[in-house]
Amino acid sequence: MLFSSLLADDRYAFIYSKNIDDPFINFFDKVVVEADAIDDIYAKRYPDKMVAYVSVGEIEPWRKTPTPYNKSWVISKNRTWNSLIADLNKEKYQKFIMDRVDRLYKRGYRNFFLDTMDAYHVTRKDKELFKKQQKALVEFIHKLHQKYPKSKLIINRGFEILKDIHNDIDAVVAESLISRYDNNTKSYIQVPKKDREWILNNLKKAQKYGLDAISIDYSDGNAKQRVDIAKKIKKLGIIPYVTDGLLQHQGDCDVIRIRREVLILFNQSAFKDKNAVYSDVHLLISMILEHYGYIPILYDISTKELPQRVMDRYHSVIIWSSGKTKNDEKLYSWVEEIKSKGIKVLFFNNFVFNLTEDRLKSLGLKKKENKNSILDKSHIKYHKPYKVYEIPASFEYQEELIETENAKKVLSEKYPNGQTNTPIAITPWGGYALGDSFLLSIGHESYWTIDPFRFIKEALRLDNIPIPDPTTEAGRRILFIHVDGDGFVERVRTDIKKLSPQVLIDKIYKKYKIPQTVSIIQGEVDSIGLFPKLSPTMKKITKELYSIPWIEPASHSFSHPFFWDKVIQPKNATPQAGKNYHLPIPNYNFSLKQETEGSINFALSFAPKYKNKNKILFWSGDCLPPKKVLSFVERHNILAMNGGDTTIDKSHPWLSHIAPFGLQRDEYWQIYTAQQNENVYTNEWSNPFGAYVHVLETFQKTENPKRLKAINIYYHLYSGSKIASLRALEDVYNWAIKQKTSKLYTSQYIKKVKGFYHTALGKLGDKTYEVRNQGHLRTVRFDKRVKADIKNSKGVAGFNYKGDTTYITLDRREKYIIKLTSKTKSPYLIDSNGWVERVSYQNNQYKFKLKANIPLEANFYMPPSCHIEPLAISIKKKQNRVSILSDSQKGATIAFKCQ
Repeated sequence: MLFSSLLADDRYAFIYSKNIDDPFINFFDKVVVEADAIDDIYAKRYPDKMVAYVSVGEIEPWRKTPTPYNKSWVISKNRTWNSLIADLNKEKYQKFIMDRVDRLYKRGYRNFFLDTMDAYHVTRKDKELFKKQQKALVEFIHKLHQKYPKSKLIINRGFEILKDIHNDIDAVVAESLISRYDNNTKSYIQVPKKDREWILNNLKKAQKYGLDAISIDYSDGNAKQRVDIAKKIKKLGIIPYVTDGLLQHQGDCDVIRIRREVLILFNQSAFKDKNAVYSDVHLLISMILEHYGYIPILYDISTKELPQRVMDRYHSVIIWSSGKTKNDEKLYSWVEEIKSKGIKVLFFNNFVFNLTEDRLKSLGLKKKENKNSILDKSHIKYHKPYKVYEIPASFEYQEELIETENAKKVLSEKYPNGQTNTPIAITPWGGYALGDSFLLSIGHESYWTIDPFRFIKEALRLDNIPIPDPTTEAGRRILFIHVDGDGFVERVRTDIKKLSPQVLIDKIYKKYKIPQTVSIIQGEVDSIGLFPKLSPTMKKITKELYSIPWIEPASHSFSHPFFWDKVIQPKNATPQAGKNYHLPIPNYNFSLKQETEGSINFALSFAPKYKNKNKILFWSGDCLPPKKVLSFVERHNILAMNGGDTTIDKSHPWLSHIAPFGLQRDEYWQIYTAQQNENVYTNEWSNPFGAYVHVLETFQKTENPKRLKAINIYYHLYSGSKIASLRALEDVYNWAIKQKTSKLYTSQYIKKVKGFYHTALGKLGDKTYEVRNQGHLRTVRFDKRVKADIKNSKGVAGFNYKGDTTYITLDRREKYIIKLTSKTKSPYLIDSNGWVERVSYQNNQYKFKLKANIPLEANFYMPPSCHIEPLAISIKKKQNRVSILSDSQKGATIAFKCQ
């Protein structure tokens, strides 16, 4: 098959800057990086994929090292790259390189790319010295392999010593098989036939030793042009990677990489605390992009320079900037450049830069003076298919009117004197929505005047890609439950001898035998906390709680920080008088380790050992951990969640009440809840205490007309203290368990949302796609009805429909191929209350290994030509549908034999 041949070899990427991200890494099997340019978190996330660059034959004077290089090691200079060619025969120099490798290993890197292997060739006129250098190089590689035998070693050239080192290494790289970069002239040129044949012959030589043979070629073209070059290299039997001459930007291989990221330029300094969480683009745009499978990348133009070669990484660009920044006037030429590369740009609110006559002309716009008075009433027109969305458009009087040329109008207005204004339009280069034409703010609410889903998709030309979807598992909407530990000490109003968690254990946790993740605050429960006399009782209750089989333990911190950004201020910072940023725990000095890892270990100490698999933390207070905190928890293998304000209901049925899946902090993502807790619905726990029942409206409005969120029952321990709040919980649980859902733990949901931001997509043909991630996010969505070819796909278990939407179910293998078809000839999973571990096909037999957190349910489609093999679980057949229902088993392998 075509896609099988395309994926026969591993893919390699080489990038020496910080322009790296998770989807790019996941698209490749090995990614060579300049470790000093990026966050080491990538090495932790992808220890098998990440490869650290190491210069072997040349010293890099600019690199900071614990011990400086010795000038006696230098035998020549490389003036092209301002480096120094080293004497490999010097034992101390070899130790210098090995120390570099050791440091990289400690930082998490397990694989190494050895560059400048041929630098010693400057000694070729001195045959004796040349042989000594060559011998020293071979000895060093032997030593490196012996010290790190499990590490993958990739070398740049070194063809003449392959016979001596081929057992130590895994791959050989050569540059410029077809296209090269001339650093002196800063130009890209075709490789002469003679040079090409020499490189190709040597790479073939490497292949004979069983090594991967890779060519890095250079082009300043777009992705399509680079893929074309890569395909030519692949036809020669060599693994290709094509990128810019300095390896600073994301390159391409012979498989089309679907760009999922949308660059969003905004002025972060204009928002509260200069925090992106309060920005319009995050609160109003991110969720819409995510629904279509795209990743919003917030980029602050008040502090950063404008990014270069946007087309290498991003699908398109949104600009929504208020106030003034250093980049405002630079934006025009920047926009012109990316327009010329075919990147679509969408402006919200204003154009940021001054609209001179020449600039207007280049955008296909005209500006005219409004000759009407402020009292003249204009007529507003919606152009089909657009119509009033949440509120009718209402424009403020503008002194200057905008008119378009060769654009599709979305909204326009016409004045009594015949003058027209077009504040919203789809243009050949993208689109724009100006002023308050697209969004009206009244009080604390924001209302869309047009359908933002349709408008954003149309303006940015968002493709109908396979959409990674964390709302759904195995064809069913996800249900998960998580509880914040606040209020453990709350007395029950009807029995003041009891604490709130005791009622929850009896009335909720033992009654509803479904996955639930419940946290505690160590500073409340522990004897060193606020309630030492009550601590023995609370510890006893905690142990009973965590002994319930379907309860997953978690922490809600040690001292419940109210403002995470405040509590981690440097120790020498001057404290603000009267400011209490966490609970007043006696004799406690804030410790990030204690708040996170320490408090989690405390919670886990009350649980059976088999529950210690995941370390879970629910953010407290403002739920706004800064980058430093997000980095800490990930480095300590902690799964964290909370934040986001999804509260849409019948009283507030506005899109602005639906949050994105999470928030980006550079290399890190804060994962949000799917819906908010009872504290929000009860007016901050004041009254009515039974108002959490309105979350059912939120569940319904995030399901229809579009499934935007999983079902997330989320509340605090104090909800067990009052009759009204307890009844509300029972109503919510009773509704939830009646829904056809996949019931997961919060730890599973967190991994899925991370998977959304990390998943890579490739296109193998018109109806064939590739998906790569860590195997936690196992659903992709098509916003149309499609069928999956189970037999000829890889890792695809089935599909299910919701209206005209198709949810395709994957297993846990991490690399998938989805082949669509017009006819279904294979058995497939329709839906399940769990997930698929593995699907396989061999000798006309289809096997589906399913698991669940509760007794297994599953529905399959079975063609007439197939039969289900005997199973020790209840099976019901009706026409082409087979239903599996277990009383106790949480997993099974279902096999179908087909003719």
